[in-house]
Amino acid sequence: MNNFRHFFRAGFVLCVLLCMFLGGCSSGPANKYGTFNENVPLVTDTAVLTGKLDNGMSYYVLGNPKEENRIFLRLAVKAGSILEDDDQKGVAHFVEHMAFNGTEHFAENELINYFESIGMAFGPEINAYTSFNETVYMLEVPADDPEMLDQALLVLHDWASALTFDETELEKERGVVIEEWRLGRGANGRVQDKQLPFLFNGSKYAERLPIGDPEIIRTISRDRVIDFYKEWYRPDLMAVILVGDADPQKLVSAIKKTMGTIPAPEETRVLPEYSVPPRTEADILVVRDPELKYTTIQILEQKDFRGIKTAGQFREEVIKGMALSIFNDRLAEKTQDADPVMLSTYAGFQQLAKTSRFSYLGMIPQPGRFEEAFEMMITELLRLQQFGITETEFSRKKETFLESVEQDWLNSETVLSSERIGDLLQVFLYGEPMLSKRDQYNLYMQILPYITLEDLNGAVENWLTGRGNIMMISAPESAADIPDRAGLFNLWQNWIPEEPLTPYEEDNSSRPLFEDSDLPGPSGKITAEKKYSKTDIREWILSNGAKVYFLKTDFMSNENLFYAFSKGGASLVQDRDYPSSIASIDYALMSGLNNFSAIELEKKLAAKTVRVTPWLTDSWEGFDGISSNKDIETLLQLVNLYFSKPYFTDSAWASYIIQQKAVVESRKNAPVEQFINIIWKLVYNNDPRRQRLSENLVAEMDRKTAEAIFRERFTDAGDFTFVFVGSANEKELKDLCIKYIGSLPSSGKKEDARYTGKGFPSGVVSDTLKMGIEPQSRVYMGFGGDVEFGPEEYELFDIFMSLMDIRLREVIREKMGGSYGVSVYGSLTGYPKPRFLISIEFGCEPGREEALSDAVIEQIHWLQNTAVPQSYITKLRETYRRSSETGFKNNKYWQSRITQSLMRGIPVDAIKDTETTIELITPERMRQMANTYLDTGNYVRAVLLPQDAP
Repeated sequence: MNNFRHFFRAGFVLCVLLCMFLGGCSSGPANKYGTFNENVPLVTDTAVLTGKLDNGMSYYVLGNPKEENRIFLRLAVKAGSILEDDDQKGVAHFVEHMAFNGTEHFAENELINYFESIGMAFGPEINAYTSFNETVYMLEVPADDPEMLDQALLVLHDWASALTFDETELEKERGVVIEEWRLGRGANGRVQDKQLPFLFNGSKYAERLPIGDPEIIRTISRDRVIDFYKEWYRPDLMAVILVGDADPQKLVSAIKKTMGTIPAPEETRVLPEYSVPPRTEADILVVRDPELKYTTIQILEQKDFRGIKTAGQFREEVIKGMALSIFNDRLAEKTQDADPVMLSTYAGFQQLAKTSRFSYLGMIPQPGRFEEAFEMMITELLRLQQFGITETEFSRKKETFLESVEQDWLNSETVLSSERIGDLLQVFLYGEPMLSKRDQYNLYMQILPYITLEDLNGAVENWLTGRGNIMMISAPESAADIPDRAGLFNLWQNWIPEEPLTPYEEDNSSRPLFEDSDLPGPSGKITAEKKYSKTDIREWILSNGAKVYFLKTDFMSNENLFYAFSKGGASLVQDRDYPSSIASIDYALMSGLNNFSAIELEKKLAAKTVRVTPWLTDSWEGFDGISSNKDIETLLQLVNLYFSKPYFTDSAWASYIIQQKAVVESRKNAPVEQFINIIWKLVYNNDPRRQRLSENLVAEMDRKTAEAIFRERFTDAGDFTFVFVGSANEKELKDLCIKYIGSLPSSGKKEDARYTGKGFPSGVVSDTLKMGIEPQSRVYMGFGGDVEFGPEEYELFDIFMSLMDIRLREVIREKMGGSYGVSVYGSLTGYPKPRFLISIEFGCEPGREEALSDAVIEQIHWLQNTAVPQSYITKLRETYRRSSETGFKNNKYWQSRITQSLMRGIPVDAIKDTETTIELITPERMRQMANTYLDTGNYVRAVLLPQDAP
């Protein structure tokens, strides 16, 4: 399951600022903020049907026809690890696991088998998680068969009240839970073990991590597991939430019919509420670990927080978000210096307990420069506190936020059920209302125009008092640049810059991003066009040879996805220049465009919904991007500039090389990173063009060569194919393509990539790495080689990967309890040379590597020699049918299918022909594929063992 093991990680604490303000409100009387009343309580969308059953269970129902033929279901229980007794640590999570191992109406694994048989995959559509304060079960079912909804509600009924806790299944599941715990160990797990008690300051949260105590999981009695279930899984602590393409009233009736039969308990324990005691004095924690990849510094301050429930609180969150977004922009600029002492930075706030959250400021310093980096971070904090935010920054950020709100509103009619059901979870669990998109938009429009620069500067003062009162540092044991505790305290609380601080300054070029004079030539014209009748895809061939494909959709009201590709890639680069090709894309991105630095370019695009990113692989080069309708011209301008006016600077190169050296250094003591190095060497047969980042590789990178490679690969637009999928106006897009793509130069030459690999090794090749202090092992098994195949094989290959995933999960996880999960992934490549690679990877207890590897080989032989049972074929067919059903209502799916078809030479009109693929999913075809792709006499195997393993 998706066990929620830790909010607060030993490295980055990601700050997703725009996501913090979701909510809304209806209008109030006019005051200093306009038509806005800060005391008005936020109210949940009136389209939501909500109530309580006689047994005390809550329900929330929302119809959403935009995500067609799907109903999303949640069972939320206000019972998490915080409620465990001392001898039950980990039981809340254990109960969650047992919910999938037998209920009154679904014995053992019948539950998962049923949902897979109707096309719902374990993981994406069938899952659960446990946190400190809640456990949430998640299902997704098609809406076209009432029986499927009935069965899904019956599952929720059983989860809520009728788990069987079969003794045999419970014993097997102990191993799975322990393997999940083992998977989370390592340097970050050990750091977390010390940081969380320190951060939670003696509260119960410090002693109740949801993953629990593995020794308790190994030995706890069945009765004590059931005790937790009986005590806390009760209707008054539960809610059923349904969102989807169905009549809401009928959904309510179905809930009442099935869930209303659960009896209310005669006696109940009061649900306690736990808090984190505020820290009264400044304190420091330093944690060192031999396997940590880098040093992190975080200063924090605990704040009381009980959710966003009024319009005034909503406004405060928006203001804080704007202010911190600006501060993060400033910090990010420092990481792009020619000699960056801060490699990564982050500022924000995050809720860790139900009644409090932490403001934080942190960074990763360049190795060996701790004090210098810390002083820079404090300098920027003091600069912000002393001088505040500038008018220019404020105006730009307000414009950015207004643009984001506008785009969200334009797409509000196509909001996904998966998003809405997440919002309704917050309503039940934390009392934060989920407002309608219209009320949310109206509230933003009442707030944003009236926010002032003074408001933002006030939020800065309230975000972090002084320099905070908590400092946490995690570092490799070898880091010699960290002062002792007294020195750290003095640096943190008392250091001041030698020179007086000055306000933040920036260069604000008024020059537009693109002018018509920037066009490299006259606009082209369309020489041929075509419409594919079965898919409605348009094809335009421009006079310079470039091809454009466009599919107009209405899945999102204001979204356009973009992709472009051309043959060649890094395969056309000489061996000696290959290291520089690796650097070429990042070098271009870190430099900028059209004589704008990367920082200047970001500011030019701040108030636009647009992104274009070049990419380069061994056989291809191209672009990936997205834009709103009104910014699609900017997208094409950016594409034009990458061809005609890329920009390369010495400072960007210097910064890039320093960062790459830091990455190399950070990997040296990390067992998993060194394990991946071994896997690469085995799989790619020590190919010098297939190596991971290393000191030697970085040393061979050359600035001028990297620039030359980029210019060479992105110079001839006539050899490119451009794909657009989305809501753009067809005539407008066509005219823009004629102007911005058609004006690009073309030599008329068509390139081909060359195969540069050494080929998959012969025989059984293996290697073992002994590294790491945790009792955890990992096993990798890779199968690969050359292969001949037809165009239908691409999709069948992915389906075969799903078959292996299901079978190995059933045997390795469910039957043997040997691993939390087995990852099965593969690639089938037809260009420039047909070949394949299948990877199987899992973690396990030391000592079980051989037995589990043998079990994998045994299952491969089973697939090769046995007609796959029809139950598996049904699962594969239905999963493919249902995933295609939803995919064809999704821009990203269409973009991927169109580009894959074009790159593979498959007619785009065949994209919707799913029935042909379904007919090919047969027991015999799956058996043939097992024999084609899984030669047990020719594979590679890598094993990671603890350093003290015998």
